[in-house]
Amino acid sequence: MSSFTSLPSPPNSTFIHDCSFDYYGRRLATCSGDRMLRIYTLTEDNEWILPPTSIFQAHEASTWRTSWSPPSYGLLLSTCSDDSTVCIWEEDSTSKKWLKKATLGESRKPVFCVEFGPQHVGLRLATGSADGIVRIYEAIDVLNLEHWPLSQRFDGCVEGELGVTCLGWCGSRFDGLMIVVGGSDGSLKVWKFSEASRSWKVHLDLLGFQERLLDVKWANGVGRGYHLIAAVGGGGVVRVYKFRRERGEEETVNEKDVHVHTLSTKSGSDVWRLGWNETGTVLATSGEGGSVNMWKASFEGEWKCVEEV
Repeated sequence: MSSFTSLPSPPNSTFIHDCSFDYYGRRLATCSGDRMLRIYTLTEDNEWILPPTSIFQAHEASTWRTSWSPPSYGLLLSTCSDDSTVCIWEEDSTSKKWLKKATLGESRKPVFCVEFGPQHVGLRLATGSADGIVRIYEAIDVLNLEHWPLSQRFDGCVEGELGVTCLGWCGSRFDGLMIVVGGSDGSLKVWKFSEASRSWKVHLDLLGFQERLLDVKWANGVGRGYHLIAAVGGGGVVRVYKFRRERGEEETVNEKDVHVHTLSTKSGSDVWRLGWNETGTVLATSGEGGSVNMWKASFEGEWKCVEEV
């Protein structure tokens, strides 16, 4: 296991908006307000190579999010930006340079979130933008990454100043296609794809926030009988939502079945980002406090901070 390392920030104190590890934790991609994408590589001796092994301009404006594809599809990265586009990048195996394979420009407003779907749904990409629309693209031919048809779209939240601010796929292959979507209006909803109507419908309307959603993550839940979703809103409010899995078409889950736990974060220290471990048992939060907090549920179901880094 590698030791914690403080990697250098972009010049001129530019904000790093997002960072994302690849599936194996050997690559780290960061995107920032200077439009650049930086990729760090971990050596066999568990040391991060400095400076970044790759650094290049990803967009024409501030870059908000980045996401790695599942490993079976190679080394692919997606980015989204204030320039209203989403870009797909692939590392060339010979030159080790990152090549832009596609630019997705259906949105006419800034795109604030992007995430590749889990491996079992194929090579799909979900995006959320300021127009309040969630768009889902699919590479029909994984050998031709220049073509990403827009396969589905739905109104994830009301159109506002920021629209859709965060989203996350459900990683379970046994629960159908589901995405949790957070908006600048404070709404937080679980959407599920209906095979009968071939459209996305609201599955659960979760307890929202007073301010815009900053981040949301759906925990992996192999072997569990329930789902866990973590979300953070403005003001540093962090909640964990727990609801059972449906057992066939005869049983449905509604809002009264959702248990909500609010984490007792430090007063005055805003949380900006969340992340689950691989088994979905430990939640990490980070923000303005300069530390990463690890949270775990007790036997009584109360979430407590068990580590601060």
